[in-house]
Amino acid sequence: MKAQYRSHTAETITYMEDYLDTFHKMKDIFLEFRVTKRIRAKINEQRRELRHDRPKTRKRIAPSKRRRMRDAEREEETELRMDLIFCESHFNFIKMHWLSHFCDHIRQFGNIPMYSTEFGELAHKTQIKAGWRQSNKNDALWQIVQSYSRQHGMRMRLLNLESRRHCGADLSPDVGEQLDTISTTIAPDIRRRTLKGRRDDVSNMADFSRVLGVSIQIICRGLIRYSRHNLPPERHLPENPEILESLPVELLTQLEIPVLAFQETEIYDIHCARCTGALNFRNQGGRNDWVWVRAGTEDMYGALRGCLPAKLVALFKIRDYRCEDRVCRLAGIQFVSAVNSGRISDVHSLVTVQMKEDAREFTVVHIGTILGLAHLIPEWDRRWIVNSRIDLRTFNEVY
Repeated sequence: MKAQYRSHTAETITYMEDYLDTFHKMKDIFLEFRVTKRIRAKINEQRRELRHDRPKTRKRIAPSKRRRMRDAEREEETELRMDLIFCESHFNFIKMHWLSHFCDHIRQFGNIPMYSTEFGELAHKTQIKAGWRQSNKNDALWQIVQSYSRQHGMRMRLLNLESRRHCGADLSPDVGEQLDTISTTIAPDIRRRTLKGRRDDVSNMADFSRVLGVSIQIICRGLIRYSRHNLPPERHLPENPEILESLPVELLTQLEIPVLAFQETEIYDIHCARCTGALNFRNQGGRNDWVWVRAGTEDMYGALRGCLPAKLVALFKIRDYRCEDRVCRLAGIQFVSAVNSGRISDVHSLVTVQMKEDAREFTVVHIGTILGLAHLIPEWDRRWIVNSRIDLRTFNEVY
């Protein structure tokens, strides 16, 4: 992760060297996961020889003694297998050796992403593959070159005309209108959060309350509080409980959150926040993920900078038929509070959060305020450590 930085200092390079030294000291614990086909064949051959050399007892043995013998034989096979793995497995391959040159490379030539081959791969995709699909597949190479040359020439012409207009040159009205229509800059990739996994057993507020196990009064108070604090007056939800309870509700189980990849401006990782309530997730218990929620300005909550972890309670849509069937995409969450105003602990250099006894059971927020998945490590009852050191892409692959 440090090697991906676009700029470095002596301190970050020292971090890289220290991390690499620590990895080399501890890497032997991963040897058992580097079992190749050749090593697996040796293990099978070793097991067959071991079982062949064991004496075959023909006399009858008591079941308890037979179990003890099998356990001892199994333990012997496991020990020999691990010895063979640690003798045959290694980290002597080229990609592991490259890591030792990163720090010297940065000192001599600058950051490593500057020499990445991704740019050439992207150019291959846009210049070659797109041109091939647009051609008629007859003499495609010539068509690809011609098509890309025309696009490049047109792009350069538009940029020149745009530059002349900014300098005050007198251009014809038709050219000005054309420049206003055709943008010469690439629009940023703005992605929305997406709700998925609609449940069929919820259609109104009564079903919603029954499935969540939260009273209708608490849900209505949360909706009214959200409406007063976050919506303009003309778009407020009805505050009459009878009308509010009559609004259609959809309950969903998944929220896809686009999160910018590390030090990127156009590449997103998709965090899938799941909230299944009491329903089993993949034949296990219910899943209600921890997420980051924008709860204030950046000068609040210390090192958390205006964000707080929260536990997802519900993902839902509520339709206000009084206002042109406007749909509110909302989430019900349960906030935790930052210990010591969000100051970093001297013990583990991380922030600690806790769930207070008087914490609100159901707080309504817009899904746009949910920033991504949060990783909380249990410390003790109703108290967690916020793991702010995990890479977002790694988190997404693991969870």
